[in-house]
Amino acid sequence: MKKIVSVLMSGALMLLLSGVAMAQETGAGYVASKGGEKFHVVSCPVAKKIPAEKLVKFASPEAAIKAGYTACKTCNPPTSADALVATKGGQKYHKQSCKMVGNMDTANKVYYKDAAAAEKDGYKPCSVCFKK
Repeated sequence: MKKIVSVLMSGALMLLLSGVAMAQETGAGYVASKGGEKFHVVSCPVAKKIPAEKLVKFASPEAAIKAGYTACKTCNPPTSADALVATKGGQKYHKQSCKMVGNMDTANKVYYKDAAAAEKDGYKPCSVCFKK
């Protein structure tokens, strides 16, 4: 009996993870659950619990908002594709397309609507994505 339960649990876990993996493979940066209220970045711990059959994928935060979803408070996704991102305790802010953003821990990301807001909090522009 324990072996059967273990196999079923493994299968369920694989199904959950495959939904988020599919979203990442198709380039969807944001996901939500059908019937849910929040949208998430694909790496959000909450997003990883969404079953594949309920997974809704979005290419942009604007698309998720247009579909009626609001931002998750766990991963705090941006509400605009133009938002800038920094890390708590970091020194630089980045464009979301910057290669440095991929190295950031989701839980430590902070989003800003513009450079002035980021600079007000003490961040400076990234030399990689804000080349002069």
